[in-house]
Amino acid sequence: MSKKPLVSIILPTYNRASVLGVCVESVLNQSYTNWELLISDDCSTDNTIEVINYYMVHDSRINGKTHEHNLGLPRNRNAALHEVKGQLVFFIEDDLVLHQGCLEKLVSTYNSFATNDIVIVPRLIENTDPDEEAVRRNVPFYVNKFTGEIFNNYGQDPGSVLKVDMGHACCLYPVDQLRNIGGYEEKAYKGTYCREESDLNMRLINLGFKFYFQPAAVADHNRVSTGGCRLSGRLKQTYYYARNHIVFLLRNFGIRSIYMIPFFLIEFSRRIFVNNLFSKSS
Repeated sequence: MSKKPLVSIILPTYNRASVLGVCVESVLNQSYTNWELLISDDCSTDNTIEVINYYMVHDSRINGKTHEHNLGLPRNRNAALHEVKGQLVFFIEDDLVLHQGCLEKLVSTYNSFATNDIVIVPRLIENTDPDEEAVRRNVPFYVNKFTGEIFNNYGQDPGSVLKVDMGHACCLYPVDQLRNIGGYEEKAYKGTYCREESDLNMRLINLGFKFYFQPAAVADHNRVSTGGCRLSGRLKQTYYYARNHIVFLLRNFGIRSIYMIPFFLIEFSRRIFVNNLFSKSS
């Protein structure tokens, strides 16, 4: 592979016209310039298409696609994955703002390894609190071996590249390997699509892939409460988190899911009870 490979940046979007331009501007500002950006609009009803058209005229490296029907996040990502031309693919989100050297650090880190069976994970600085489980263990990712839950603290800076157990939704992958495994699972995950990226990453891990966290590749993740695959209402969010996590366990942990599902349901119920108790007392 070339030391300066073409990187295909895939940006799925849905009803986020208000923030989309900020994300695209951060791509245009990258110090690494050998990229293409595919903005894949999932049938937005706001003025997303106007934003996409503006940037397509602005820079020939930017392409846009609008679906006639809402596909959902996994199918939207896969549709873009089959169209891009790069050797590497970098999935981003429309509420992400890349720091100027983010892509350059990801590519140089990927090139530093002698194998292609790797995924490079950037540092995401969130506008929400990290998970206490990961903070307590001082790691970017913690996978509970009993419940299979993935706890994140990927805003931390360990100071050097670190091998990690998992990645988030915005990683740098070799394109061919993603296509070989069929990309994202399109039918299993519903609602918020929680765990669809974990499913992709776990399938790669089960094939022997290693994940490396590069804290010098930084992006700000300014989570937006509307648009995308956000669902209104705590009850819906709670249901789909539990439902999709159980599907994730069944798909990826085989016979171990027999004990992991009960452990997860007990722990998840405990957290709901504790959170409700504290909310009532405050």
